[in-house]
Amino acid sequence: MIGLLGLNHKSAPIEVRERFVFCEEDIKRFVTLLRDKGILGAIVLSTCNRTEIYFEADDNHLSANLDVFEEYLFSYRKTGMNVGKYFYKMKNEEVARHLFTVVSGLDSMALGEYQIVGQIKDAFNVSEKHKLHSSVLIRLFNTALKTGKKVRTDTTLNEGAVSISYAAVELALKKLHNLPSHPVLLVGAGQTSELTLLHLIKKECKLFTVINRTYERACELSKKYNCEAKEFDKLEELLLENDIVITSTASKKPLFTESIVRNAMLARKNRTLFFLDLSVPRNVSHEVGEIENVYVYDIDALNGVIEENLEKRRGEITQAEEIIEAAVSEFEVWHHSRTLTATFQSICSCFHEIQKTELERFMKNKDQWECEKATEFGTLITNKFIASMVQSVKSITDNGRQQEYISMVNKLFKIN
Repeated sequence: MIGLLGLNHKSAPIEVRERFVFCEEDIKRFVTLLRDKGILGAIVLSTCNRTEIYFEADDNHLSANLDVFEEYLFSYRKTGMNVGKYFYKMKNEEVARHLFTVVSGLDSMALGEYQIVGQIKDAFNVSEKHKLHSSVLIRLFNTALKTGKKVRTDTTLNEGAVSISYAAVELALKKLHNLPSHPVLLVGAGQTSELTLLHLIKKECKLFTVINRTYERACELSKKYNCEAKEFDKLEELLLENDIVITSTASKKPLFTESIVRNAMLARKNRTLFFLDLSVPRNVSHEVGEIENVYVYDIDALNGVIEENLEKRRGEITQAEEIIEAAVSEFEVWHHSRTLTATFQSICSCFHEIQKTELERFMKNKDQWECEKATEFGTLITNKFIASMVQSVKSITDNGRQQEYISMVNKLFKIN
């Protein structure tokens, strides 16, 4: 059966979320260790707003696995068990419903945002690359992506959807007078940085500098939008020239510490410096916000902007949820029916063995035509019995949902 252990922007503040961010190497190492402990497969979705670990475990030990799994995760991340209050645990149908809701953009900080689709595909691809998933998880994630596509096709949920990048620019617009007059430093050259740059351009901003650990990536982005690129070792001195710093990188340690920013403020003669930190873990140390004339806003500070836009599209949520429920039901039928696979195989084997034994006995001293007709008729009768038996098993077990009846049938046909 399938399970989920996770936390997100609704259940945990950023200072907790940043402790559970997984890169590809972390995923490979952690899931491999889990599989050594009996987990059949796992897919880890890790974004700035959530870390969710989807896994398949033996049917009889799922609840125990969730508890052990939680303890093992906290030990792996070297945190105390007290962080458990920020996590949610789900099983089976709940897991499917949650993932389908996430991929549809209904569980995002920015309702309807599309970036989550790419993040889920990336999570799946990492798992596939390192052979960490299972057949059930493959079906679960493929169904999720199809469901998300249907929600976006059949509803207008994503029309006018607010992205994190858009919200960040709107916040800057509210906090700063004459936004286009302020030079902007973009730290990072990934998708979030590019989207932020596009929104700034729409607000008539023109003074940009892009910096990235890989200088070539910074150059690619700067050429595309006709702005300046700088090498990463210029980071500290660029604080003197720019009033707004928007950072979105995968750095596990703060790039901007209290000492770095204090030195910059002295050189700036205490001119206001505005940080928008869209990274998890955060790129700006929390002490920086205590410096005079320095303002720091992390990703959790964007909620106000996002809530304003949310009201415009609440009406689409009901229709999206109906699509999700239909997909959950379809997945559950498939998932439960898998528990009957061994039963059906045993039924087939049992009846065909009887057919074979009885035909061999009948065919002694019979000519070829009689043997062919007997085989044809025997196969027809056997298949009818099998079909009738399969239908009865599906009915009595509620298509695999009633485990006690499955056990009874398995005992009848001597299935382990």
